[in-house]
Amino acid sequence: MKKLLSFLVVGVVCLLPLSAKALDIEGKCEKDTNCPEGVCRSVCEVWVENNNTTLNEFSGTFVFNPADKGKIVSVTPGDGWTNNTGNSASFMFTSVEGISASKFDLATVVLEVEEGIKDCNLSISNPSAGGEVEIEITTETEVETGATLPLAILACGVGAVAVIYIVSKKNKKLYKI
Repeated sequence: MKKLLSFLVVGVVCLLPLSAKALDIEGKCEKDTNCPEGVCRSVCEVWVENNNTTLNEFSGTFVFNPADKGKIVSVTPGDGWTNNTGNSASFMFTSVEGISASKFDLATVVLEVEEGIKDCNLSISNPSAGGEVEIEITTETEVETGATLPLAILACGVGAVAVIYIVSKKNKKLYKI
């Protein structure tokens, strides 16, 4: 009986760290299509969800993959955080009052990425939040081209033709001779 109880206690102790996940790190990165001199700018928004505690400190490391195709330019902490490490990829944010919101912005990371690179990502490691998270970097697809201008001109032209047709139809009178 003692042996069974000791195995049960050891099993519960081993499973506790696996089930206690305090929060989730999420993010979104977009790579700009305007790439002067072959280098594109990518802006990554990183946030935390499902927080159930008050955080006074948050530290970890941002890593761009593949490392030889880009670099981290700046790391800006979210509201309520102070960055104690500057623009370093290894970051340590602190908060005097503590962050207790369930969802909050953690950081904005700006990257410089080579123009032709595909399948790149920004990974964030934070051992206290459950390991490493990868955020895929996608290319902005919405480019402002002014393509709606021809449609506006076409709509105005159709409207003008309709007005001319209606006005000319009303003024048409038949005379008997």
